[in-house]
Amino acid sequence: MISAVRRTSTDLSAPSGRPARRAIPFDHSFRYELTGVPGNVINGVVTVSIEASFTAVSIGYGVVPKVQPIVFGPGPAPVFTNQPIRNLQSITLGDILQSLDRQLVATSRTFSRETGPEAVLKNGIKLNPDVAELSLQNNGLVALRDDVLGRLFQVVGSPPESIQFKYAIFDEGSGREFQSEPILSIAGLGSANGERPFRYFARPIVFRPRSTIRMEVTEISDFVGELHVSLHGYKVLGEPDSPTGVAQRRGGRVSRR
Repeated sequence: MISAVRRTSTDLSAPSGRPARRAIPFDHSFRYELTGVPGNVINGVVTVSIEASFTAVSIGYGVVPKVQPIVFGPGPAPVFTNQPIRNLQSITLGDILQSLDRQLVATSRTFSRETGPEAVLKNGIKLNPDVAELSLQNNGLVALRDDVLGRLFQVVGSPPESIQFKYAIFDEGSGREFQSEPILSIAGLGSANGERPFRYFARPIVFRPRSTIRMEVTEISDFVGELHVSLHGYKVLGEPDSPTGVAQRRGGRVSRR
């Protein structure tokens, strides 16, 4: 993920006699388990540490598809057919769906939004990379062994760019909301395929120490997997009234702990 923080650790100017403050890059991250059920609402919270305030400069995200590898194939032709030898061109869509059904039953897997026949037809199937080169020989007319036929295909998971969700950010301490209503991910962040998967805030957002940041995500698409959202920014160490600050005594003497 591209970091939006341009600032490196550096000393900030301070009035004479006071200790300098130091800004360090820091990200706050949220992780969500997407179920693939449109309308499902998930909340995540992070708490800003006591050591310093956190200034959020931008927001970015990425996704990790949850794909259970499913390898299947139609198997050999029945002995009573006129075509005992099978090749890639002789396999029908019906053969593919029936063999997928058998594989799910044989492995005790239940149909889901990600692995059921409807999802397979929507997302697609592909040749198993282990046997793809062999099955494509002679324009798909090469005779295939029974062990190759049984693992000829593989289910394709939902592509990351198909994910859509709404998000909203709240500062629970101050009660502030940072949007009039939840923002569509494509409109606010861009596509998960790498085309602008982050954006700068119009103005940096400062969260005080001990603040609780809540991010609400509402699923729209049937994508199943992990969603990772990060607030990119920095902390300023040495702020007054913080553990990283240095208290001053009367007369300008600095207390040491």
